[in-house]
Amino acid sequence: MEILLILLVILVLARLAGALTERIGQTAILGELLAGVVLGVVVTAFPDILPQFVDIGENEVFKAICNLGIFFLMFMAGMEMRLEQLTGASKRGSVIALGGLLLPLALGCILGWLWLPGSGYRFEQAFFLGVALSVTSTAISIRILIDVGQLRTKLGNTIISAAVIDDIIGLSLLAVLVSILEIGSMPSGLELAIMLAKILGFFVFAIIVGRFMIPRIGTRLHRVKTAEVEFSVALAIALIFAVAAEVLGMHFIIGAFIAGLLIRERSFGDWAISDIQQRVSGISLGFLAPIFFASVGLQLDLSALSTALPFTVVLILVAIAGKLIGCGLPARLLKFSNRESLAIGVGMNGRGAVEIIIAAIALEAGLFAVPVPTPPLVTALFSSVVIMAIVTTFLTPLGLRLFLKPESKE
Repeated sequence: MEILLILLVILVLARLAGALTERIGQTAILGELLAGVVLGVVVTAFPDILPQFVDIGENEVFKAICNLGIFFLMFMAGMEMRLEQLTGASKRGSVIALGGLLLPLALGCILGWLWLPGSGYRFEQAFFLGVALSVTSTAISIRILIDVGQLRTKLGNTIISAAVIDDIIGLSLLAVLVSILEIGSMPSGLELAIMLAKILGFFVFAIIVGRFMIPRIGTRLHRVKTAEVEFSVALAIALIFAVAAEVLGMHFIIGAFIAGLLIRERSFGDWAISDIQQRVSGISLGFLAPIFFASVGLQLDLSALSTALPFTVVLILVAIAGKLIGCGLPARLLKFSNRESLAIGVGMNGRGAVEIIIAAIALEAGLFAVPVPTPPLVTALFSSVVIMAIVTTFLTPLGLRLFLKPESKE
């Protein structure tokens, strides 16, 4: 019964807070995070009121539910992508994605190496900062582009194409980081080669299964009369990809995301895909995602920021500059206008759910608890990164609405 009470309190508070932030033009994610932050403050100040929430981070059942939330979020994000609609923008998107990945990655690594205290884990922590700065929230970009009527334009397709490429590469870099943490030290040349071979092997597996097996499975489902069989098969495929990613040394979220990309209308049919998307969205946005984002807010230690406020401010500024320059400059060289180039840089700036998922995975892996005793700045690193994700997520819709005015439509 304890876990049911925990889920009840978190779900109600998160959904209410999410609805409030949506009413003021922001994403529900911000409200759900803030609900977790407020709940965490209350639990810390008055532990006797809700004793079930004390040390909730150690509750294995709750952690499993949060991981399930991450799985459904990434599966849903993959299903929202339309790769066939991005083909025309893929070359432009690749160039912009490369700039928007390499510059923030380098800036994050440099910032971490210069600012974080010296230890045997400084490389891993600096590399995490680089990965954290390099990702983009595709879902937030899609939502705002729809609002301003730009999703189907050359500009919109370029932003989404670059965001998808950034996410795939960023998640692959996360897999490298997780492998490094599991090894406990910087891998040797042979270990790194094996690690990269496993990552390549996963994508080869995904291409083969996606091209030859999923279409055959999907086109034969109409022969099966079992209720909800399409939904069950889609989930089974996503779970297979998640397990394959884990077996090959990557994180399961990569498998869930790629599975979502590969489950398409041409295999399952338009009606079936629409039905699967609605069900995945309901489970994710209606139940598991609010609980996950609130759980991240619960773990946000605002008091730790008293020792890391300058670092957090610099981190936010570097994150914004890295995407604006890294994406905006290549866009300008590709003959986009100044306004469009700024819009692309802003559109790639929101970190959103992907950033928070990466931070949560690093937290679970123990990256912010080493060395022992842990320096205060390292302890505050998780909170700093989540706050950076919140700020960039908040600024992205404001910036896109500013630069994507109706007269800039193509």
